[in-house]
Amino acid sequence: MDDFLARIPQVEPPKPRDSALGILLRRGEDGLEVFFGRRARKSRFMPGHLAFPGGGMDAQDEPGRDGAYARCASRELQEETGIHVAPESWIDVGERITPPMFPVRFRTRFFVAWWPEGAAIPSELPSPDEIDELSLRKPEEVLEEWRRGKCLLPPPCLPMLRELADTSPTPDLESLAASLRAANDLEQRLPRIEFGTEAWVLPVRTRTIPPATHTNVWMPGGERFVVIDPGSTEDAENERLLGVIRRRCETGAQVEAVLLTHHHPDHVGGAARLGRELGVEVRAHRATLDRVDLEGCATATLEDDERIDLGGVSLRALWTPGHAPGHLAFAIEGTPALISGDLVSGFSTILVPPESGQMTAFLESLRRVAEGGFRKLLPAHGPPLPVKQVERVLEHRLMREGRVREALSAEWAPLNELASRAYADVPETPEVLARMQAQAHLMRLEELGEAESSEGGTAWRTGG
Repeated sequence: MDDFLARIPQVEPPKPRDSALGILLRRGEDGLEVFFGRRARKSRFMPGHLAFPGGGMDAQDEPGRDGAYARCASRELQEETGIHVAPESWIDVGERITPPMFPVRFRTRFFVAWWPEGAAIPSELPSPDEIDELSLRKPEEVLEEWRRGKCLLPPPCLPMLRELADTSPTPDLESLAASLRAANDLEQRLPRIEFGTEAWVLPVRTRTIPPATHTNVWMPGGERFVVIDPGSTEDAENERLLGVIRRRCETGAQVEAVLLTHHHPDHVGGAARLGRELGVEVRAHRATLDRVDLEGCATATLEDDERIDLGGVSLRALWTPGHAPGHLAFAIEGTPALISGDLVSGFSTILVPPESGQMTAFLESLRRVAEGGFRKLLPAHGPPLPVKQVERVLEHRLMREGRVREALSAEWAPLNELASRAYADVPETPEVLARMQAQAHLMRLEELGEAESSEGGTAWRTGG
């Protein structure tokens, strides 16, 4: 795997698109209220999430001229909700950039303003394909619904809502804007990224398979928490990760251990350093520990179905080999979430390396997860995914196996030629990746008696 990654050109994360959003506040009878739009279920970005209205910069916002972001916030608000706020009414409260775990990213400028006098929520939605519900709600009530799993919130909204929930019922807008600006600054430096109460996450830069550029470090727990897959070898990335860990410790939680899903370098690059600096064990399946250099660290094995008590939260390890012999996923018990490692990806197809992976085991691991009662997958690359993604990966793998089978004949053919035939429908696939995946499928077909190899797997023909 190390040699393969060294041969694959690395890429940069998608360039963020400029955007703006507006936080509208109203003094209600029982305290401060915040204006929300619920993103339509068919939306490409954060469907079904409560969010502050906003969107991407447009030519009519006059990008590059002073006030462009405020004009963007006003235009988007008008288009999505029918409510008008003059651009000069907004107060700038800072900027956030979408983390690189998303294939689409935004550089978003946040603004805050008071609810316009005489404004009312329209009875007919101006843009139901984008926003399918509008509401004014108390921030503390929305946060409580989120904690109970009753609503979805984009991670950037959470720190804003926490600041708003902690403010006085009749705040001074300038002072409130300053606290929101400080919160955004902290989040950009040491983000507390949460898609639910199950875990914090920080994407760290790794040498991985494009178009992914980062590996997600998931940090689930309660009174204690674990750090899963600190994969970066870069000092700056590990310092940032340690900063987020310290931030979580300041809430009263303690680090229990570093856990590894498997041995590939983009999942273990920082494990030894973190284990030593945090003074905790690095835990993984024995097949992973046998393949990783963790000199100077205390280590311990994790077995299939083993539980880890984290003080109010319990993890259960699931042995899910195939992508790697010791691959583990971690169920967060009492929730529908599974930290799924490299079983699925939000960026591309998962590689099954012929030298250390095993395609039949990978398919069986996918079926175990599909039947495990999970609804949300927290992958190592990309944003959270619905469990249906497992079924899609299964279908894709079986489809590709069929194309490899069709490429075979009674005559011996070189592996390179078979890979070209099997991947002719996706000519953009890097040659080395197509060859590796074709070989993994051929090895499975050989197990099934449908193929046979010669010359150490460099030539193949139909079996039987």
